[in-house]
Amino acid sequence: MKPSPAPRALFAGLPFAVAALVTTAVHTALRDRLPDPMATHFPGSGPPDGFSSPRSFLVVGLLVLIGTGVLFVVAAVWQRLGGARSTVVLGWGTAGLLGSVSVSVLRVNAAVGDARDVRMPWWHLAVAAAVAVVVGGVGWLLTRGWPRAGAVGDATGGTSLALREGERAVWVRQAGSWPLALIGAVLIAAGLVATVLGGWWGLVLAVAGVASLAFGRVQVTVGPGGLVVAQSGLPWPRVRIPLEQVESASRRTISPLGDFGGWGYRIRPGATGVVLRAGEALVVRRTGGREFAVTVDDAGTAAALLNSLVARKDGPC
Repeated sequence: MKPSPAPRALFAGLPFAVAALVTTAVHTALRDRLPDPMATHFPGSGPPDGFSSPRSFLVVGLLVLIGTGVLFVVAAVWQRLGGARSTVVLGWGTAGLLGSVSVSVLRVNAAVGDARDVRMPWWHLAVAAAVAVVVGGVGWLLTRGWPRAGAVGDATGGTSLALREGERAVWVRQAGSWPLALIGAVLIAAGLVATVLGGWWGLVLAVAGVASLAFGRVQVTVGPGGLVVAQSGLPWPRVRIPLEQVESASRRTISPLGDFGGWGYRIRPGATGVVLRAGEALVVRRTGGREFAVTVDDAGTAAALLNSLVARKDGPC
């Protein structure tokens, strides 16, 4: 079965619609027993520390479900067929989790007369996790006829460089994402302002901004040691694929949504990748069959050098 964009959109959005209907039905059934305001945030085993009116809780919950559902629908439609199945299954599990948590909040509030006495037992969260697994499994079963994820990107033939005996060569390039850099700068600025105004959470924003700046730029190196992708200026995290684990390399054209369902460090069936933008990428096929992709300029030269190094890996590099 090769579903067109319309069925993919239906499959991706259906569980969120069902979760919204179930949440609304439970809210309607318990409406007369819900305290006003009701408890909506639970820090742990202690008393709640967040409250809202029952109506506000329902409206916000439905907006979260609908907004999340729209994101999964867009991702499923834009992705290639193989990757769309993973997105749909993840969406089904997410809808099950969100819907189950919303129902639990309504039920624990309806069981008491005063919102300050509400507690969220741990087993409610365990049930929510179980519901997510079951609903995700249903999504997996319903899409089992969809094509499996194929090769990353639009493949081009792999080439190699002519290296003389004993000649050594290293290829190094920087790759970055200006949207991540912009987001990082905004978060740092907002965090500093919030910290000055007395908000401790401003430090969280600032740290998130620094992380966005750091992870938004990587250095890609191809040499006798294989392929290394490292965060610029940071010793960790990094990806290293030694020559012994490389089967072949090629330059391909990557679509972040189409091939990986988004940007950043991505994992999908049969492949992982550091995807900072659309366009050309170095794609390495590992000896185990999995592929690794990193979006970077001049990827053709990097692939050719890596193929040459692999071809003579048993000799001097």
